[in-house]
Amino acid sequence: MGIQKTILNFILTIESFFLSFFKIKKERITFISLESEKLELDFKKIYDELNQEEFDVRLCLIKYHKDLWGQFLYFINCMKQLYYIYTSRIIILHDNNYVVSHFKREGVVVLQVWHACGAIKKFGNVIDRQYPIANYDYVLATSSYWKEPYSQAFSVKSENVLPIGMPRTDELFNNNWLEEKHKDLYFRYPQLKDKKIILYAPTFRGNIYKGFSAIEFDALKILEQLDSQYVILYKYHPLMGNYQLPDHPRIINMNHEDTHALFSITDYLISDYSSIVFDYMILKKPLIFFTPDLEEYSQSLGVFVNLENLGYPICYSEEEIVSSICQYQVSQKQMEDMKDLFFTYQDGESTTRVIRFMRGIIHEEN
Repeated sequence: MGIQKTILNFILTIESFFLSFFKIKKERITFISLESEKLELDFKKIYDELNQEEFDVRLCLIKYHKDLWGQFLYFINCMKQLYYIYTSRIIILHDNNYVVSHFKREGVVVLQVWHACGAIKKFGNVIDRQYPIANYDYVLATSSYWKEPYSQAFSVKSENVLPIGMPRTDELFNNNWLEEKHKDLYFRYPQLKDKKIILYAPTFRGNIYKGFSAIEFDALKILEQLDSQYVILYKYHPLMGNYQLPDHPRIINMNHEDTHALFSITDYLISDYSSIVFDYMILKKPLIFFTPDLEEYSQSLGVFVNLENLGYPICYSEEEIVSSICQYQVSQKQMEDMKDLFFTYQDGESTTRVIRFMRGIIHEEN
């Protein structure tokens, strides 16, 4: 992206000069995303709770694609982003942002919501990147555990990592919501009733520039060693597309379903370095790590969290997974301790706290 980046920077520099004559609109809050053209997860929950009469809410959303047309649309969108970055009081992000990291106006507050409740794998400025992350003012977190890792990854002061909770988790503390999703899934998948449900939900390997891949997972081998009451549901990371396991009556593709909803019917979660394991810890259900590439992964990308310190089974083969399922030995007390470690607030009111924080910025004296 050498020449393209040079051209983009030149245009944005010229644009920023003219935008510097524009005033910051005190009540304007702008959501910027490259992951989706619609509001999702934390973005949607925050947006739905914002008083549209009190705030001037704007959206700058695009789904990034690598092809030539996608690059062109991204180029145009960067110019749109810059306009909002120069005219909004608060910019809300949930992924990393090139324009914010290179062009930011004094008086504009950037709030990084991020799209996860934690991070096992290292990311951000801790690893090699296409560009350094910069100009974030605050980052949301679920507990003080993440102050140092997030401070390093996002290059923010430790005190600006705010352990006030993630809006996305509110529903997992809501028993009525969980029961509703539980009933809905069993209604749509009646074959799952009275079954022991294993959810396989790994993260991706690779990156957007080199492509993505999945680690080998032999679901059939696992089912062959378990009673017929067990079924395996699977949901891959969205960046993997509709990656699929072999067709089988007891192996069901759930790539199109909501992960938190799936948690409501899950008996065992099998994952690896995915941050969804932290969301799942809220429910205090059996969790198994399947990490046959743990040593290689830890040495290449690196990890913020030593899996061995979490106390959950770490498996390197399908046989070990079966053994862990049949003889699960993590106590409820251990699960409770992990929940308390990673979630300071457990009241389902994180969205309210985030709105309160934003309102304080909007109405503070300049």
